[in-house]
Amino acid sequence: MMALKRASAARERDTVPSTGGAALPDSRTLARFETDLYRYALEIGVALLRGRRLKPALRHLIQPISYWRSVEYRLVWGAAGFGAADRVLDIGSPKLLSLYVAERTGAEIYSTDLLDYFVEEWRYLSQARRVAPERFHVETADGRALPYPDAFFSKVYSISVIEHIPDDGDSDCLREIGRVLAPGGRCLLTVPFWPTSQDVYHRPDFYFAASSPTNGGGLVFFQRRYSEEDLQRRLIRPSGLHLTRLLYVGERVGTRNDRREFCEVAPMLITSPLHPVLSRLVHTRPAASWHTLRKPLCAFLELTKPR
Repeated sequence: MMALKRASAARERDTVPSTGGAALPDSRTLARFETDLYRYALEIGVALLRGRRLKPALRHLIQPISYWRSVEYRLVWGAAGFGAADRVLDIGSPKLLSLYVAERTGAEIYSTDLLDYFVEEWRYLSQARRVAPERFHVETADGRALPYPDAFFSKVYSISVIEHIPDDGDSDCLREIGRVLAPGGRCLLTVPFWPTSQDVYHRPDFYFAASSPTNGGGLVFFQRRYSEEDLQRRLIRPSGLHLTRLLYVGERVGTRNDRREFCEVAPMLITSPLHPVLSRLVHTRPAASWHTLRKPLCAFLELTKPR
């Protein structure tokens, strides 16, 4: 009897909590995925090196998977259940996952961004990886006015992108996601979180700065951190979709009095290859309530379109 209780407790610890929807894979399954994705990122770096594309090659070889992307990739992959029958839209996410999904699962992927900085590189990589062109489309698209017909996609995901859309553009994007999703289709999002709303302005030194408004003091809108009320008002309600899962991830270090993230103070160049390890050590397990976290920093949403 005690052995059964210990086994049950172990399974409970290894299962990512769910607030709805299908159960997520256990931690061992997600660890195998992350190891395979890390290896895949290194292979991408080697492919770029062979193509004499030194700068992007070094980017993938030095930092195969970054600190926050590590946990976000696990959340999206674990919840999505991508398959060969899927037609998937990626709105602005890092392109590594989209090519990986196309190659590993056979799903048809539309990998998009507001600007065309990525198109040539990832078309080259899809050819180098021998991914069929009808399985991997790379193109520019504005999430606020998607150029796709109604009910076109079975799944949509966006990893740390929606928060960068200024003004009410995030709500407009969610309306568009609701439009292009087929009935029964699912949307998977990660966005920054904080107990209270926060708009963050930076120096205009990031690639999409030209499309962001200024605050009058030389700084440019970079992102917003969503509160729990913001998630409902700005994302969930405008989408017209049903919330099937909402999870929060934080950090085990620091307190709510300090909004700095671990990755902002760690020596990133030295530790870059170790980001997934740091993520495992520093990030909390996903929690159904942000109140249980010492320092909640990320929200993961799964939304479903009614049939």
